Amino acid sequence: MNIKSALTTFVLSAVALMTPAQSLLEKYAARLTAPQRYDVYRTTTPIKLDGKLSEAAWQAAVETTPFVDISGEGYPAPAYRTTAKMLWDDNYLYIGATLEEPNITASLKTRDAIIFHDNDFEVFIDPDGDGINYFEYETNAFGTLMDLFMPTSYRVGGNFVMSWDNADCRVRVACDGTINKAKDTDRAWTVEIAIPAAAMALGFDSPLKAGAWWRLNFSRVEWLRGEGQPEENWVWSPTGAVDMHMPERWGYLYFADAPVGTRLGTPPMPYNMAAYRMAWAMFYAQRDHYAAHHNYLRDVAGLRLTDSDRAMLPEDATLSVEATQNTFVVRVTLPAEHQSYCVNQDGRFTLAEVMPREVKNWCWTGMSKFETLPEWQAWFSKLRDCGIAAVLFEGYDEDIYKACKEAGLEAHYWKWTMNRAECLTTHPDWFAVSRSGKSCYDQPAYVDYYRFLCPNHEGVAEYLAADYVKEAHRPYVDGVHLDYVRMPDVVLPVSLWQNYGIDQTRELPDYDFCYCDVCRAKFKAATGRDPMQVAVPQEDQSWINFRLDAITRVVDAITRAVKADGSFISAAVFPGPTMAKKMVRQVWGNWHLDAYFPMTYNGFYYEGPEWIGRSVSESVQAVAGRAAVYPGLMCPDIKGDDFERALDAAYGAGAAGVSFFDGPDDAHLLRLKAYLQRKGYKVK
Repeated sequence: MNIKSALTTFVLSAVALMTPAQSLLEKYAARLTAPQRYDVYRTTTPIKLDGKLSEAAWQAAVETTPFVDISGEGYPAPAYRTTAKMLWDDNYLYIGATLEEPNITASLKTRDAIIFHDNDFEVFIDPDGDGINYFEYETNAFGTLMDLFMPTSYRVGGNFVMSWDNADCRVRVACDGTINKAKDTDRAWTVEIAIPAAAMALGFDSPLKAGAWWRLNFSRVEWLRGEGQPEENWVWSPTGAVDMHMPERWGYLYFADAPVGTRLGTPPMPYNMAAYRMAWAMFYAQRDHYAAHHNYLRDVAGLRLTDSDRAMLPEDATLSVEATQNTFVVRVTLPAEHQSYCVNQDGRFTLAEVMPREVKNWCWTGMSKFETLPEWQAWFSKLRDCGIAAVLFEGYDEDIYKACKEAGLEAHYWKWTMNRAECLTTHPDWFAVSRSGKSCYDQPAYVDYYRFLCPNHEGVAEYLAADYVKEAHRPYVDGVHLDYVRMPDVVLPVSLWQNYGIDQTRELPDYDFCYCDVCRAKFKAATGRDPMQVAVPQEDQSWINFRLDAITRVVDAITRAVKADGSFISAAVFPGPTMAKKMVRQVWGNWHLDAYFPMTYNGFYYEGPEWIGRSVSESVQAVAGRAAVYPGLMCPDIKGDDFERALDAAYGAGAAGVSFFDGPDDAHLLRLKAYLQRKGYKVK
């Protein structure tokens, strides 16, 4: 490479790096302009088909905008003016067109001749707007008709069905001038077509009815330049390419249920046009990629969407691509509108209904939140209105539970499990002991209320199971919720280390439980080793599993008892089975509860809201559909836009809903309500 060419390459590369990437919508802008639309009104009087458009109904009908070059903006205006009008009744769509022409010519007189070899007027109709199974009508100044049916368009290898005939279609032409006389100057020829809807009904339902939307376009082929020269293509709604067989680019025809001459309010378009445009941009990109590589893109990343592309869509929109080497489906889904815009490799468009995603949101609360029953009732009403479906109460009051139920909310009894101070007087021997010999009975770890029981003591599991069954029997209780279903924290969340002046990058003896006589004896009987002699407890898998299994056995005993009674059971657990196992001897992925509430308090771990999604994803995978996952959000730690980002992260990772701790306040509730509405989620 010489110096000059090297320098040129460097400069071009630098310019490429400085130039923003072209967005997908910009790349296909010519094919994504807004199609024309026409509101067609009823004729209340019979139409005499003579090509003259002289009836009062035709005079009252509005003309389309004048035809333009098929390629659209930036191309020369047609040499001659062309417009159309439309009317309808219960049986026919009537089309009238006026084609300015100084020299009217025609040569073909046989039905189904290739009419566009003459100057002609063409009609394209897709009654259901699916991009396939559409119809084409062509006529010349003699009124010779060619009609055909297209199962799929030419661009995907489709072939026309010329044997299809709309036998009842009627065409009449009137000429303001003389045909095939070049020496005089003509003015125009007018076309009148009556298309019976029955012939185009592919199903049992007639497509011609009030409120219906069709896709329709008109084309005029004009041979201006003489033999051997290309024709001009003038159309009502430009396609952005010299190709009429792009049904997605045709105009929108709306059938108004009112007589011609009246003017109803303009109905909204049948689609979210931003989503519709994006779906077709994705289709065009797939077609271009196949032309270049003989393969379709397999994911959205291959489309190289820019921020400006995504900014054109509703905030909640999701895009997807499914593809093999020779097939694809692209989708733009709008959850809030419960719709999915789909286009496949044949150009078939479908607007699929998306069932709203059902979510169930919860909040924890203490019994002292309000002093009076009316305050509780007002709060319950607000919760329900803003998207909360269930409340976890730390305690019980029959009147409050009843009010909760009457507000349409579930009421669950939230009660600590292994942390049981009430056993201090009745079972002082049941409490867990640390490796340093400190018992939770009189020397609890961290805080005075950490009075954890040892899961291996005889009677502990039975006592707890009976207690939860008793609570589940209380009036208006929908389920029981376990908390502190674990050992004391052998490792605290990192943000709490400073509170206690400790560094827990390794396990410390004061916080490593349970080394009571019962556990030591049982472990020695099973392994032949005393856990006090284990050199590195945090690395000894047998000793770790011994304690994990002990907690699981207690949970299993409670679960069997509660479920045998037909009650719902859930638990608050540490975030993600991996962290739970390391931090609190909790392997909850192996339990058999109805629901799990991983405490994804991201502020405890100096993490942003995105961490919630990663943690929830692990939790959802761990339960593998056996139970619901409702990640807990610590309201005071979620500030500003982090609230919506936290919800996005949780729901996006597969959560069945979310649960709020230490809140939510009124501001959070209103934001939750707005979020759910925007996403189109349905609260159970």
